[in-house]
This record gives sequence, structure tokens and C-alpha cells, in this order.
Amino acid sequence: MKLLSRDFTVWEKLVLLALVLALMGMGYYQFIDQPVRHGIEEAHAERDKLQLDLNAINLRIKDYKDREKELNEAKELRQEMPSYNSSEEELQILNGILNASNEYAFSFDKITLNGNQIRRNFQLSFTAPSFEAAKGIFTRLSGSRIRCLIGNIECSGVNEADGNVVNVKANGTFYETKVDSVLDAVLAELTRGQNASEAAAQAAS
Repeated sequence: MKLLSRDFTVWEKLVLLALVLALMGMGYYQFIDQPVRHGIEEAHAERDKLQLDLNAINLRIKDYKDREKELNEAKELRQEMPSYNSSEEELQILNGILNASNEYAFSFDKITLNGNQIRRNFQLSFTAPSFEAAKGIFTRLSGSRIRCLIGNIECSGVNEADGNVVNVKANGTFYETKVDSVLDAVLAELTRGQNASEAAAQAAS
């Protein structure tokens, strides 16, 4: 190699080679390495987003299956989930069944909404002449026309001159549906709250 009719020295050749290698390295970094890294980062970000979407879908599927299971269990028991608001009939059911006990009391908690399913939770207490009588009351409640689940049962026996009186406490839930219901202020507020929760969950995902 000659420049201005002069041969390059070994040192100059080494410097030129280093410059060529540096330019090649910069070109590789700029046009190959960086685009590939950027593509990998975008792929990872897309993968994470798809995973979040999949998790959200799986939660919706689980929620759907849970509701379907509850509906199927209600059908097997030949019970109904009437349209909201069936509180009057539920009061009649409780009064009619608990009248078989000596003393009773019950109170309803705030209703909750999950999808189209409405849960009307209540607490009750009563006294019965025997454990069998108490069991019969719960059997009638669980088999009432409106689906009713009983839980957290506490029983304590008290010896009296005329027999063993049983004091009972429990929690229960009547199930209703939003389908074909008449919208009132309570149900409208529950629906707004549910919609806001669903929107927040979608935004988070």
C-alpha cells in the first residue's frame, strides 16, 4: 500500500487495521446488536403482557366455573335463585321454619353482588328441645324453595328439668339473581361498585 508514493509503515498499517475493526464494531453495534437487543426486550415485554392477560382470563374462567357449579348445585337440590328482591319471602321462610323452636332471632347483613348473583347473608340464633330438633330446622332451611346455605353452626346443650335444651347460633345465606330483577337504589349502588371493581381490575391487567 502506498500513500503519496510512500509505503505505509507497519505501525500505520496497524493503526488503519484498528480503525477498520473499530468501524466494523461500531457498525455491528449500531445496526445488528442494538436492533436485536431492542427486539428481545420488546418480545419480553409482549410476553409479560400476554401472561397478565392470560392470568386475567384464567381468573374469569375460574369465576365462571364457580358460578356454574353453584347454579348446578342449586338445580340438583331443586332450589331456585329468584330475582332480586325476594326478602319478604325469605323472611317468611325463616319465621315459618324457626317457629318450630322455643325462641329465635335473626338479622340480615348487607347484601353482596357477584356477577349476576346476589347473596343475602344473615345470622340466626334459636333454642331447640334437642339436637335432633335443631338438625331438623337446618335441614328445612337448606331445603327451602329459595337456595339457602348454612354455616358456622355453634351448638351448646343446657340441662333443664324438662329435658336438654340446645342453644344454637349460625350464619346463613339466601341466593338471588340480578336477572329479570327490578332495579332499586340498593341494587344500583351494588352494580356501580361492581363495575368500578371490574374496570380497576382490567386497568391493572
